[in-house]
Amino acid sequence: MNSLALPAFFNLLSPHGITEAEVLVKSGIDLSDLSQPINLSADQLNVICANALRLTGDKELGMKLGMHLDLVSLGIFGYALMTSETLADAVNLLLRYNQVFWPSITINLESQGSSVDLTARGPHLPTYLERFYLDTFFAAVATNLRILTGIERVPFRLKLDYGSVVDKSNYYAVFGPSLEFKADRSIMTFDEQTLLTPISSSNPFAQDIFQRECDRIIASDNHLGLVSERVKQILIGANLDFPSTAEVANKLHMSESTLQRRLAKEGCKFQQLLDQVRYRLAMEYLQGTHLPVTEVALLLGYSSAANFRRSFKRWSGVTPADIRQIP
Repeated sequence: MNSLALPAFFNLLSPHGITEAEVLVKSGIDLSDLSQPINLSADQLNVICANALRLTGDKELGMKLGMHLDLVSLGIFGYALMTSETLADAVNLLLRYNQVFWPSITINLESQGSSVDLTARGPHLPTYLERFYLDTFFAAVATNLRILTGIERVPFRLKLDYGSVVDKSNYYAVFGPSLEFKADRSIMTFDEQTLLTPISSSNPFAQDIFQRECDRIIASDNHLGLVSERVKQILIGANLDFPSTAEVANKLHMSESTLQRRLAKEGCKFQQLLDQVRYRLAMEYLQGTHLPVTEVALLLGYSSAANFRRSFKRWSGVTPADIRQIP
């Protein structure tokens, strides 16, 4: 979420008597930083959202935030979406710019024949924070579908992989009756025909301009939060042959010391990012395959299964065996 969306967040918290300074505690962001648009790193955003959840105690805060994140609040990125030709084009841009919108979760689009699944997950996050982001993401998508198309209820089906909601009426009010809790994963499903729905504000000429500007912003080294995300993308794409800090710095066309300094400014270290990637991949192997833990450890670059188990316990609080016992 770039800083342009923070005013909507602050307005949502204001009735609770929560100040902006309280929300930004330990995030590495000062109010003065918000005088110009910046992109927040995943770690900064996690701290800010965790602060808000702790201060409000509101388990529906993510959904409420998503309803307030209209496209205008996303700045130039929102305008790029608004000027797309169809919903499919807008969704593809959403995936392209995901690290700006929701850097803490992974979003994918999967074709299922006559339907398309939009999935979101953040298995490396604490459960409460992952649920917050999923609620925010899906509520923002549902809200902006109406804005983009002018259709009050764009047809989709939504499955959420949790069910501990005391009052589900608010969820049904936002997402409609085609909502299922306690699913095996969180998915928003569209018919392919629905994604061909034209966008009322489509403008090919303006869209080209906005998209080029978005790409320029993402390529710039002058925006907070992007270096750490680029490092993670390099690590994820390394086919498990994880590069060293020096090798990653070379890929980013900077010195190793500059990379370390940039990461420190974003509040993280290279090893932390490598651990996040390893944890994400470990979860995929443990939940999606029947590979022995010893082989998973080798795939992730560990010299022994014991070392991998210790790291995994440190990341998640449970063992690899515990993960595989969860139905």
